[in-house]
Amino acid sequence: MTTDGVGAAASNQYLGQYSGVSSQTIDQLIQADSIPMNLLQNQVQDLQGQEQAWSDVRSRLTNFLYDVQDLQKSDTYNSKVANSTNMSVATISGDDTASEGSHDIIVKQLATASKWTGGRVNSVPDSKTALNITGNFTIDLNPQADTPTGTDGNPINVPGFTIGDGKATSSKVVVDIKPGDTLNSIVTQINAQTKNTDIQASIVDNHLVFTSTQTGKASFSVDSSSTAGIADQLGLGTSQATTNQGQSALFSLDGLPITRNTNNVTDVLDGATITLAGVSATSGTGADATATPTTLSLADDTSKFQGAVSKMVDQYNSLMGLISSDLDPGDPTKADNQTGALVGDATLTQLEESLENMVTEGVSGGNPASPNKTSDSVGISFIDKNGTLGLDTDKFSKALKADPQAVKDFFYSADTDAKTGIVSNERGYATDLAKLTNSYLVNSTGNQGIIALTTAGFDSTIQDLNTQISNFQDQLTAKRAEYVTQFSALDSFMAQAQSQMTYFSSQIGAGI
Repeated sequence: MTTDGVGAAASNQYLGQYSGVSSQTIDQLIQADSIPMNLLQNQVQDLQGQEQAWSDVRSRLTNFLYDVQDLQKSDTYNSKVANSTNMSVATISGDDTASEGSHDIIVKQLATASKWTGGRVNSVPDSKTALNITGNFTIDLNPQADTPTGTDGNPINVPGFTIGDGKATSSKVVVDIKPGDTLNSIVTQINAQTKNTDIQASIVDNHLVFTSTQTGKASFSVDSSSTAGIADQLGLGTSQATTNQGQSALFSLDGLPITRNTNNVTDVLDGATITLAGVSATSGTGADATATPTTLSLADDTSKFQGAVSKMVDQYNSLMGLISSDLDPGDPTKADNQTGALVGDATLTQLEESLENMVTEGVSGGNPASPNKTSDSVGISFIDKNGTLGLDTDKFSKALKADPQAVKDFFYSADTDAKTGIVSNERGYATDLAKLTNSYLVNSTGNQGIIALTTAGFDSTIQDLNTQISNFQDQLTAKRAEYVTQFSALDSFMAQAQSQMTYFSSQIGAGI
């Protein structure tokens, strides 16, 4: 065998015709000298195998952590199933704070946006031709209060909407026009300020069109006093422009007349958003006209909660199956026994034992928010002698139906500051599992977890061994050169000796 990094001649090539030593002879000597290096290389391979095994554990443990963290999210417990009997009229959605229930809605009118259309600009053939005018003007969007007639026939006061949803600094757009500007560049200049003004511009057949980005009643006005006549040149004079007034939405919910300046209503039902899509159909005419109500409903979706627990259980079994395989000692009585990549690893054994204890013992010290619940009481327990974890869905459903808050609190509860929203004092089954898992997985500056430290130890040892291997290879190269020198010298000596013997023999034969 030829050692890596050590060159050799063909195995049948002799260094000399007298010594009988060939390159194959030197290869065999080098192979014997390489035994310590081969042991070092085997150590590197073993460590790399262990490091890869830990990498697989880290990946599987990370997936388990993701599933555990899902059990720390409020929407896992309080997701809602939403339904509408007529989605073309209205739909509903709810977050984790929304209450269960159904509501009848009748939509009389949808909210629309105000629009202001200027007269046609005939001085240029198209929107991309320079206007050759100079000056400036200001467009002002003015939200207005409204008093529409509600579904009960009585007027309802609706305040004007707020420009920019309260984020804008002004409702005015100042337009500065230079000789090279076109209708198109004017629109671009206006739309660059839309997020602050709620005014959006477009061009239709050389008409400048301004639209409010918010629905509800509003008016537009133009001020061009600083540049006389420029508004007229752009079709924005009083006699040229026309306004299509926006309106607020009118609807009733469970018979209560309501109006809003939007079709996405978020402040009528706590935690719920009602989206208005169309006007309710009516039957009859005049005073006998009757609107057909649409029923909107929200119901707690316990399937998401159960699904999250089931997914966590499945991922636990997947993780523990990998750990068991890595720690498997096999059958020591067999000559060809195959063991796991991390057999005898005390760190992995500790992880296995900690997880086994925690998933069945439940919350360490109990959860004050749910003192009477254990993992078994919500259906989580081992189902065979191999430590396979299972979820009894019937038991889980019964516990959830009997006391949903207690079951939720068993898995996760925390204190939340009403003003800041900061969460503290997290506790529960999922919290304990997350803390344990994170202690192995965390890997940040100044905070390395158990796996990161273990991997760093492997890397350091492998680096040291590779340095020793590299040095040993250099020694073998020098050793081969030394063998070649020694055997070449031997062959030369033997050649000289043979020459002298031949000479002596010839002299003797000649009778000298």
